[in-house]
Amino acid sequence: MRDYCLILLSYMECVDRNMAQEIAERADYIIAADGGQNRAREFGLQPDCVIGDFDSTTLDEDFDCIYITYPAEKDITDTEAALSHAIEKGYSQVVLLGGMGGRLDHTLGNIGLLDKYYDLFQRIVCIDGKNKMELLRNSERILTKDPRYKYFGIISLDADARGVDIEGAKYEVHDITLKRASTLGVSNEFADDHVTLRVRKGTLLIVYSGDR
Repeated sequence: MRDYCLILLSYMECVDRNMAQEIAERADYIIAADGGQNRAREFGLQPDCVIGDFDSTTLDEDFDCIYITYPAEKDITDTEAALSHAIEKGYSQVVLLGGMGGRLDHTLGNIGLLDKYYDLFQRIVCIDGKNKMELLRNSERILTKDPRYKYFGIISLDADARGVDIEGAKYEVHDITLKRASTLGVSNEFADDHVTLRVRKGTLLIVYSGDR
C-alpha cells in the first residue's frame, strides 16, 4: 500500500501557511475537497486531485491535477468522497486538515467518518491549529505530546467503553468503564512526553486541544 494522503478541507481553524506546508511536505498525495482548493491556493500547495460537487466554490480547473466532479445532490459529503478516492488510490494513512469548528453537523459527521473508515486505514486523523482528533478501538496507543495542543481528552463513542487505562498523564485511571454520557475523560494533560491509552472493549474519541 502507498503511505500518506493529505486531504484539504474548506474550513480550517488556526491553520497558517507554515503549518499547512509542514504537514503537506510529508504527504505522498494531496486531495483538495471542494473548498479545500481555496486553502491550497492560500497556502501555496499543489493538489494531486480536486474532488467535490463544487457547490461552495467554483470549478476553475486552474490546478494541474485530476478533477473529479460529483452531483450536488448526493448521499455523501465531499470529505467522504475524498476518503473514498484515497482508498481507491491505495493509501494506508490519511490526514484530514480542517473539518472541525465550522458547521456543527459537518464536525459531527467527520467524527462519524473517523469511525466508518477506522478499519480501512492504518491511521486516520483530523487536524487543525486548535484541535486534533482520532479514534482508538479495542487496543492500546502511545500518545506523544505535541506543543500545539496542551490538553487531551477521551470520549466514549459507545454507551460504555470498558477496561480504560490512562498512564503517564496528570490524571490517571486504571481499568475503568467510561460512559458516553460522562465528562470524566475531558481536559487531561501530559505529565511526561508520552501517555499510554488503552481500551479493552469500545471505541474512544481522542481529542488533543489547545487554547489558540
